[in-house]
Amino acid sequence: MQQLFQNAQIAQPDGTLLSVDILVTDGIIEKFSPALGEPAPAGVAATDLYGLFVMPGGIDGHVHFDDPGFTEREDFGTGTMGAAAGGVTTIVDMPCTSLPPVTTSDNFKTKMRAVESKAYVDYAFWGGTTPTFIDSGAFRRLLPELKELGVVGIKAYTISGMQTYPRLDTRQMVMLFEAAHDFNMLVAVHAEDYFLATYYTEKIIREGRTDPLAYKDGRTYDAEPLAVSTVLALARREHTRVHIVHISTSAGVDLVRQAKGQGIDATTETCPHYLLLNREDFVRLGSLAKCTPPLRDRYDNEVLWAGLLDGAIDYVTTDHAAGVYPREKVTDNIWNAYAGMPGVQLRVPLMLHEACTVRGMNLYRFGEIMSTNPAKRLGLFPRKGILAVGSDADFACIDLDAPMTVHANDLYAKNKYTPFEGRELRGVVRQTFVRGNQVYDGSGWFPAGAGYGQFIKAV
Repeated sequence: MQQLFQNAQIAQPDGTLLSVDILVTDGIIEKFSPALGEPAPAGVAATDLYGLFVMPGGIDGHVHFDDPGFTEREDFGTGTMGAAAGGVTTIVDMPCTSLPPVTTSDNFKTKMRAVESKAYVDYAFWGGTTPTFIDSGAFRRLLPELKELGVVGIKAYTISGMQTYPRLDTRQMVMLFEAAHDFNMLVAVHAEDYFLATYYTEKIIREGRTDPLAYKDGRTYDAEPLAVSTVLALARREHTRVHIVHISTSAGVDLVRQAKGQGIDATTETCPHYLLLNREDFVRLGSLAKCTPPLRDRYDNEVLWAGLLDGAIDYVTTDHAAGVYPREKVTDNIWNAYAGMPGVQLRVPLMLHEACTVRGMNLYRFGEIMSTNPAKRLGLFPRKGILAVGSDADFACIDLDAPMTVHANDLYAKNKYTPFEGRELRGVVRQTFVRGNQVYDGSGWFPAGAGYGQFIKAV
């Protein structure tokens, strides 16, 4: 089947916009040509985009859609509906917040059976491992099996609140990094020092504090750079590809920047809430804004933005992880609140407004941090993440001038809350296409339907 997407505005490397028609054959981009207003050839289905800005479909490389096992929080249907409505055409789901966790080939297949009929957009998986598998040696058999199935890499924690997915100690992390080097696999690490964070958390709990900043002070700032430095040292020693997830501190960004300068194969991501929110918002919003790592200070916001602009931070994810609202999120005792928030639907609008409208990032660079860079790091490129001949026709079509106001009730997430309630933005996702088919029409209809999304194997 051939389709012609007419009057699309696409970004050039210098940030200027070019008006083009895009010919798509069987879901793959075949040709770009100047938009001359001519009718589509006979037999070619035409879609007029009326001058909308068309960027490579967004890739959110870090979501927790909780399916199967914790679907009172989110599931693959509601999660990927939100993705489609937010211009995200591929999500990468974490291995840890589903039952069973994606740590074996059998568990991978169980998850696939649970989600494949629900997905509205394309998806990939992170794999994982546990201390038990590492100590028994089984992980050296399991990791290559997961790689063969197509996971983008292996997720590990230096600190974990999940009984079903415990943290790795330094010895176990070394063993994982050795194996990841041997099997040429990417390791993603949640980096906060367990002992430091645990010590200060227990101390503050003993003092009787239950306010939002008690959580921030317990999950101390220094826990992140301490763990990041250890992880980067292991990556250097074992020549392992490493990715630091949801970086939140200025010191953490500086360490990653230094590591890149030393030739360590390291990347990092951050999230809209670490760029746009800080301790003042945590005090104002309370438990609604609890996340892990916690929100930091205004200075950290600005250093993260600098890192995103200069390349120290490679791309933006959401760490989408919704709690049951209000039961798990509304409480006066911060220790009783679930740490996490939905985000996949708001990622593109929030970042487009702040990065481009407010801070002057050009639209081509915006496409890199939202699509191209995660696709490259996670083994999805060039099928995903770029507008190029031979790539999938994944498009987020955006009205750059349209205003929007963030309201939780407009989210497709199963649990409708957001720390960005009431925020005024400029830039609205009008349509989303995956492999040439419309998955979101801008008015609440998802034409391709549940089950259209495909698993994308990392290469």
